[in-house]
Amino acid sequence: MLTTLDYSLIILYIIIVLIVGLFSSKKETTEEFLIAGRKLNFLNTAVTLFVNKVGAGVLLTYSALVYLFGAGAIWYFIGAIFGYFVFYFFARKIKTLADEKNYYTLADYFFDKKGRLAGFLVSLVVVISMFGWVIVNFTGGAKIITEYSAVNFESAVIIMGIVVLSYLTIGGFKAVVKTDFIQAFGLFTILGLIIISLMSNVSSFSKVNVDFFSIPAGQIINFFLAGLLFPFASAELWQRVYATKDAANLKKGLIIGSLLYVIVGILLMLIGLIIKTNLPNLTTDVVLVVGLNKLLPIGLAGLPIVVFCFAAMSSTDTYLFSSNASLVQDLLLKFNFIKKENLLKIMRISFVVLTTLAIVLSIIIQNLVDTTFFFVSLMMSLGLLVLIIWIYPKINKYSINLSILFSLIGVILLAITKGISTSLIVYSLGLCLVGLIVGSGYNFLKKFLAKIQ
Repeated sequence: MLTTLDYSLIILYIIIVLIVGLFSSKKETTEEFLIAGRKLNFLNTAVTLFVNKVGAGVLLTYSALVYLFGAGAIWYFIGAIFGYFVFYFFARKIKTLADEKNYYTLADYFFDKKGRLAGFLVSLVVVISMFGWVIVNFTGGAKIITEYSAVNFESAVIIMGIVVLSYLTIGGFKAVVKTDFIQAFGLFTILGLIIISLMSNVSSFSKVNVDFFSIPAGQIINFFLAGLLFPFASAELWQRVYATKDAANLKKGLIIGSLLYVIVGILLMLIGLIIKTNLPNLTTDVVLVVGLNKLLPIGLAGLPIVVFCFAAMSSTDTYLFSSNASLVQDLLLKFNFIKKENLLKIMRISFVVLTTLAIVLSIIIQNLVDTTFFFVSLMMSLGLLVLIIWIYPKINKYSINLSILFSLIGVILLAITKGISTSLIVYSLGLCLVGLIVGSGYNFLKKFLAKIQ
């Protein structure tokens, strides 16, 4: 259970982020609320890139994957290394376009380059997937709080929602970036303490099996592809590319942020393997929480909840902002449902609506691993599509639209009929390719018929 010190740290964190949100709002322009004025330096970019990827959902889900598949789960982070490396060259291009044409969201690129229907479909995928990550982080954070304290799941979700909503509606994107520094410091400090404590106190640490090829080749491919394609479909990553002040800062930020991400991946793998070796019969959804609670000394047992609360709220604000931005800017504004002068007002109202809905769905679903795989599958097809468009920019609009439709509808139907597993990622990518092929065939046939008429 939590000590008075633990509760004090959590309360202190909440007070600090609320103050940050308040100060971020002072003399804040619309551009600063939406995209931090496009003034982020490399350190801001690196920290916010890293933090938004290491939420409570990721911490718990990745630990559960290590528990299930062993060290082979590291292939997700290996894929992410390659993904961020490849993404950098694409990011330079979209950074130039964003500065020229004032992009704010991932879908802005599609609206500009591939037409309104493509932009609309991408917006739909972004809203659903980013909102899904809000649910994942609410669920993960609440599971941690419930395990370590007397607070029940429903109350934990509501508390997290109120805190995130409070500073996000006040400070917008600037508040998101500034609170990320607090979370990053806490994450590395406490993960380091946990590793040191586990290595020195667990006698069977030498029995830990670090075999990266302990899983089937198909699983390795699934994890690697998920890591590789994730950056290309991450709406929040695109926003940070737009918000960085120039290409030089973007390059440094991506390199440092990627390294921090990989370091945390290695630390989580070690923690997961230690827990797997010493406690082989845990429930996978809460492996990290229960394992640390049982293995850490009494004085340190409450520390994980402190950092995981930080992670849950800090990542939730990022995904909530991205989902809301795409909903309001890409759908409501571009299709003339609202007026531009009311943009910030509508965004703040939408924050309340989305947060309330996420709280309700988190309380209903409460399944972390399945929820994660479902939304990852949606993002993977979008990531593959972006990668293909970068390689072959002249791809026709029918292929783009059909690939998004096939993937979106197909993933939903497969999840309902066959259930959710890592194989859903492969199905999603396959459906994306089928859509591209069908669209290309239709485009060829249309041109052929036009010529002979």
